[in-house]
Amino acid sequence: MAMQTGQSTSDWARSIGTTIVTYLREEEQNTFRRYKLFAALSESGNVAYNQGGRGFNWQARYRNVPVSGNDGTTARTFARHNLWVDLELPYRGYQASDQITKKEMLENRGQQALINVAGKMASRLQESMEQHLAREFYIDGSASGNELRFHGIESFMGIDVQGGNKQMVSIVDGTKRNYSAGNNDVFYWPSDTYAGQSTALGAVGGSQLSGSWPNGVADPEYDFYSPIIVDGLSGYFGSTAWKTNAVAAIREACHQAKRNDTRESEIDMVLLDRKLYIDFLNAQESKERVVVQKSTGLRAYGFNDTVSLDGIDISTEYGVPNGVGYGFSVGNMELKVMESSLYTGEGPYYAEELQSYRFACSTLANLKFKSPRNFFKITTVG
Repeated sequence: MAMQTGQSTSDWARSIGTTIVTYLREEEQNTFRRYKLFAALSESGNVAYNQGGRGFNWQARYRNVPVSGNDGTTARTFARHNLWVDLELPYRGYQASDQITKKEMLENRGQQALINVAGKMASRLQESMEQHLAREFYIDGSASGNELRFHGIESFMGIDVQGGNKQMVSIVDGTKRNYSAGNNDVFYWPSDTYAGQSTALGAVGGSQLSGSWPNGVADPEYDFYSPIIVDGLSGYFGSTAWKTNAVAAIREACHQAKRNDTRESEIDMVLLDRKLYIDFLNAQESKERVVVQKSTGLRAYGFNDTVSLDGIDISTEYGVPNGVGYGFSVGNMELKVMESSLYTGEGPYYAEELQSYRFACSTLANLKFKSPRNFFKITTVG
């Protein structure tokens, strides 16, 4: 649109400055509704704004007070018991920036302006941030090179590897052994560090009392911080192909994650990579694929590409890595944001030495997973 007589370049810049701030505020809720995990966190009230401090910490209870027998006259022994470990994560963030020179701004107007470069600069920055953050929920924030990125779910989904061999939980006796397709083991042996605490079985003590983990009975501290990591290609499910194993593998992971036996710890949704999701749909019989209209869950947020298995939403999401899927317990997640909104727009600022107007969009936040034991991963990568 051509500038009116008497309208200066600086007036146009002030107009753009007002627009970028207004746009980011108006689009905040649309951002959350666009992605399933964002939507679930927002609707559950698990997004905390205006967070302070250099980071955030919380306590995880890893054991119970010892219990002993009593015949009514049995002497009691009193001692102090530490039941918690301290966990801590830093805030991390992302930023996107752009600039337009004064000359380009003057050129980009009137009939010659095929694209409104300056006027749409704010929306392009936010769109870029949204597309990028959609993938960050799934990354390993502890991996080399990821020091400035969120602690996504992969931050605690590491597997124990010894001598180049991935370690499994023996389906026979629950001991650790090398991966072998012929063993038909189901669960990988977890081994990672999240918020300063090891995820390995028995890292703080305890033992498997009966059966093969995660089946049977274990001391609370034995697996208080250990996620479920399922081999989706295990012959235990009847095949070495995901198409055949899909329903059984997801059902196994969901119900094993319920070993915590509390409402807060329940799996709310399973998000698969697109190909795995299509195979899952094709693997179900017609009667299992009937979609039940629900007033809660992902469908309530407007996501119709969702089916239900044992009352749990199963779907796909942009950003899920190839060959894997994750089970999320939204009640055990929180997105902690340092500012009053997820994205903050800045600019335009005029750089006199470059004769350019600069724009930026940024966020400072991080994800908090209350305990890895409340989540699972299914992998078909091997």
